Amino acid sequence: MKVGTPRETAPDERRVALVPDSATRLAAAALEVNVESGAGSAAYITDEAYQQAGAKIVKGAAALMGEADAVLKVQAPSA
Repeated sequence: MKVGTPRETAPDERRVALVPDSATRLAAAALEVNVESGAGSAAYITDEAYQQAGAKIVKGAAALMGEADAVLKVQAPSA
């Protein structure tokens, strides 16, 4: 199963639906974890931190959503 976390697009939204610790747990449970590049930047979480946690960094929300079986977001998807 593929889980995707896109970057939040709402103005002033600093939260992210998935932190590296949770990504590690999901990856350990045999899920493929994909995170949009820059998804954690407003929360001061780097792409490298997600990669070290076992997540794959994907460029662009469309690519991420297109291959995800489940999407983790703080706000409702915009489109």
